[in-house]
Amino acid sequence: MQIQQTRPGGVAETPAQPRLHGRSTAQATSQQTPRNERQPNVIRLDRWALIGTAQQRIAHAQGGEQALSQVWGELKRLEQQLGQHKAASGDLVSRLKLLEEKLTQPKAPLTSELKPRLLASATDSRVHYGAERLDLLSPRASAERLVFSFPQTSSAVEVLLPADASESEAASRLDRALRKEHIQARLNELGKLELSVPDQHRRKLDEPVLLSGEGIRIPAGNPVPVQFKPRAGQLTQLGEGLDKGELKQEQQRLKRLLGEIEQSVRELKQFRQKMVKQLDRVKSRSQSMPQEELAQLQGKLSLQLKEGGFMGTMSGLLAQANVSRQNVVALLT
Repeated sequence: MQIQQTRPGGVAETPAQPRLHGRSTAQATSQQTPRNERQPNVIRLDRWALIGTAQQRIAHAQGGEQALSQVWGELKRLEQQLGQHKAASGDLVSRLKLLEEKLTQPKAPLTSELKPRLLASATDSRVHYGAERLDLLSPRASAERLVFSFPQTSSAVEVLLPADASESEAASRLDRALRKEHIQARLNELGKLELSVPDQHRRKLDEPVLLSGEGIRIPAGNPVPVQFKPRAGQLTQLGEGLDKGELKQEQQRLKRLLGEIEQSVRELKQFRQKMVKQLDRVKSRSQSMPQEELAQLQGKLSLQLKEGGFMGTMSGLLAQANVSRQNVVALLT
């Protein structure tokens, strides 16, 4: 049963009559259409947003599977070479590095750890940096106040390192101060300072950071530009280890990477299949489904999008749906 729309304070409008009833009816019809478009059904907008976003995620999952398959193929060739007690060819090692650059750049489908960005957790999606010639952690006899300035965001952070502070205490103080800029600091496995930042904020450390000090760790006076270097990715580390002759260690890394890639491919396929299933349900049932039931179904799809590593809420999805009516219709077809 259809419920006729009413104007505020008015009576129910009758359905549009055939054109032969006269010009007044045609005018009423032409006036009614824009009014309906100015008052869109929010549930339908949710559907449009979810369908468009889900289709995008499905495409990203397919891209991630293809990227992982490329890496897996190169690693299997390397495994075969090493299994025959042959040294890894320089050509193969170079291909691995080039492949890493291509598939792990900021908008590429994989992280430097060869994890799909689509499913990456907040920890997985962090970029790690070091500075070989910068020593901020060694104990010093005097306290020093340091200032980190970030030209990319025109912001700065100040931290006081006490006299005789241990390396772990200095790292902890740096971590607390730099978290205001979404940066974490820690002692890595080699006892060196390592900074990490979410992928979306990596420009803060990709560009030189200006450091000011009091002449103890950092020279007094004008700020010193410091270029932090991103940590090498898994494929680069693998190639460098083989170049150094660390065969046994890198064979273990190779075996681990192959296993992780196979697991990631399974997870991507599972995610994609769930998306396709829910997407088909929304598209096929939404035309005749009551709004309350449609909202529940769309809620399931929205939840699965979040489970896939995406933090966008329904409001975020609706923001993505701020497109013309023609584009929305194109998404549905």
